[in-house]
Amino acid sequence: MVIKQTCLTMKKSIIFCAFICSSLLSAGQLSVGISAGSNLSTMSVYLRDLNTFRINPIFGYNVNFIAEYNLNSSLSLWSGLSITQKGFNQHIKYYYLPHVDSTADMTSRLTYLELPVYIKFNTRLNQINLFYGIGPYISYGLQGKITTEIAGRNDLSITDKISWDKPRDYIKSDLVREYGYTDIKRFDIGLSTILGVRCKNFIITASYKYGLNNIMWEYFQDEKMANSSLSLSVGYFFTKTSAPRQL
Repeated sequence: MVIKQTCLTMKKSIIFCAFICSSLLSAGQLSVGISAGSNLSTMSVYLRDLNTFRINPIFGYNVNFIAEYNLNSSLSLWSGLSITQKGFNQHIKYYYLPHVDSTADMTSRLTYLELPVYIKFNTRLNQINLFYGIGPYISYGLQGKITTEIAGRNDLSITDKISWDKPRDYIKSDLVREYGYTDIKRFDIGLSTILGVRCKNFIITASYKYGLNNIMWEYFQDEKMANSSLSLSVGYFFTKTSAPRQL
């Protein structure tokens, strides 16, 4: 009985949300669309032996469902859901034996489901809309892997899956686990800015996201990792927006 009532309540909620969205679309205040593009991502990393390696950015992708609610001719709310790939590359120099050095390149790729919310400021020039937005975002880790390429005394290639759970112990069993990269927090939050241009229904955007959360399950209190990414996307809105009606 309880399950039946819960399902009925969810059904009513979905119908109500669909009605609201339909009303906003018909009023021209809500615009929905899609976009896709590329990311240039890296990590802000603070570790005890930072001088033994360097962090390099990597390329990823982003696919976005976007929605814009028009408050007036110069102000709107922009949000949506994104599948986005972040990560970084780390080049390490270390030693197996005295006077015998090796290098390792570790490439981490993390795929997130991401929800940004922007306050968006618009400047309209005929049919062209120049805009800028700022706001928070929240991310949920879907999957990830880290590939290690070792060159030196022994050449080796290893691929490990990301574990989003907190490790039960801190045993350093290999090079990747020594830096804590396979045990990463699933949730991430941060700040984001967006800059773009819209011509009729077509849009081009550039955005920057900076993570505020330490996504590393800490081995030591002074160690932390935070995401950051620069994205370029091209998209299309299926509906046109208009300024809200004045009462």
